[in-house]
Amino acid sequence: MAITGAALQSAADAANTMRIIKVTQQIPIDATYDAFYVVGEVEPYAGRAMWCRTLKRLPAFEQWFQVADALIAGPCDTNALDN
Repeated sequence: MAITGAALQSAADAANTMRIIKVTQQIPIDATYDAFYVVGEVEPYAGRAMWCRTLKRLPAFEQWFQVADALIAGPCDTNALDN
């Protein structure tokens, strides 16, 4: 069940503030994985940006957990935030 970047953003932000993360790009990797380029907006994600791989078969909220873990663990693309 592939999700959209908008669905991932919504799953990350239960309060609907639109300020937790921004998904700027999405690409399919294969039949199992999607990748989202995610930019963190608030702590502990602020200042962190990277491609995050998620399992397509999971619902959006579980894919958000994968993205959150990846953003915290890094390594992040800090140069992307300078543009």
